[in-house]
Amino acid sequence: MIRLRPLPGQVTAVDREWQARARRLTLDSLYDIRAVAGRWAATIGSLTGLLSLVALVAGPRTADQLPLGWRILAGICVLIAIFCAGYATWCAAEAAQGSIRSTLSTAARVREGFQEQEHDAAKLLRRARFLVVAAMGALVVAVALSWFVPKEGTDYLVIKHGTEVSCVPLKDGLALSLALDEKSTVTVAKKCP
Repeated sequence: MIRLRPLPGQVTAVDREWQARARRLTLDSLYDIRAVAGRWAATIGSLTGLLSLVALVAGPRTADQLPLGWRILAGICVLIAIFCAGYATWCAAEAAQGSIRSTLSTAARVREGFQEQEHDAAKLLRRARFLVVAAMGALVVAVALSWFVPKEGTDYLVIKHGTEVSCVPLKDGLALSLALDEKSTVTVAKKCP
């Protein structure tokens, strides 16, 4: 059995004040965590707006130019980003607001319930932060794919009329109707000369 021994000296007003602060910190910790989670939920909203703006700028047109396998991978990254951002928002809101629990009757049960809610709120807040980082990472990968993966080769309809050359990209089932004279030639090429 361990016995506590008092330190030599007297308890001062400063010691009492620090003890009171420690008690308030312990009692207010759940509310502090919930306040931080509420601010974090607002931050997630801002980050989600930023992610949406980046996705809008990168857009489907850029993804359409990727080869099929890369396009699927970019789409999966965007879906992961959307899922993570949505779940992060839910976790932060749950941490900020708490949930309905049964009524507690004794001081010991109130203390246990309070500490359990504090633990749950802190865990949800950590999860929300992790998910936001994951969402941003997935979106950065998707944007990087759209920027750096070589685009699919586009065929060009090359029209030569004497020394004049015109090129028309052939994509998305483009239909052309041409009227040519005897000096003109039409060929399909991988790039415009």
